Amino acid sequence: MQRSTSRNLELAYPRMNVMERRSLAIESLRQTATIYAESGLVWHWPSAKIDRCLLAVHGSDVLADDRKGNGMLMLVPHFGNWEVLSYYFASKGPLTALYENRRIQSVEGDINAARERHGGRLVPPTQAGLRTLLLALRRGELVAVLPDQVPARGNGVMAAFMGRDALTGTLSHRLIQKTGARVCLATAMRVHGGFEVWFDPLDESVYDADPVTSANAINAGIEMAIARAPAQYQWEYKRFRIPGGPDVYA
Repeated sequence: MQRSTSRNLELAYPRMNVMERRSLAIESLRQTATIYAESGLVWHWPSAKIDRCLLAVHGSDVLADDRKGNGMLMLVPHFGNWEVLSYYFASKGPLTALYENRRIQSVEGDINAARERHGGRLVPPTQAGLRTLLLALRRGELVAVLPDQVPARGNGVMAAFMGRDALTGTLSHRLIQKTGARVCLATAMRVHGGFEVWFDPLDESVYDADPVTSANAINAGIEMAIARAPAQYQWEYKRFRIPGGPDVYA
């Protein structure tokens, strides 16, 4: 984790001096440890306590916009504390979210139950799960996916991210094209005493029929969120790995 974080920061911020990058890497790892510690608490906190921790919400009017019956696709990158967003989304209406399969299968059921206790529904990244996402969007509901996970073979394109090419998933693009859903980037940034929730609209090119054009818009939105607090992005993901190309992490 430490090596991949340092390497990602070197690739993402080539003009930053070595000491600044080292300090950023240390703070990034501290923030990553914090999300792991916080998650266990958020999964069990009562709703009132989570409400008290949401100190500000920016751009929430996007949830009230007239979407003409279309669903809303919330893109939630690995930034800040995305666990509190599950609660916030579910408090605004029906929510279906895609979750990442856990390596430790024995805890998956307990974690999913904790995440669903506020009313949201979690679905796995299977064909059945993806059909559930499509149906939810077609009903005009809210769907949340993480747009910066490393996609499976054949489910990604190379798109610009932090000035470099990065393998970027095309699931969001497929959902948009098949349902006409509106799209927004959502993050919960950690601040003193709690969190600030941000809803950021993406460039209109996110709706383009070309998956690369759409992926570029999504990555640009993630960059905008990262700029608010670079250490709160999970830099340990090997986002700059190029399939079939040289291993920049070697």
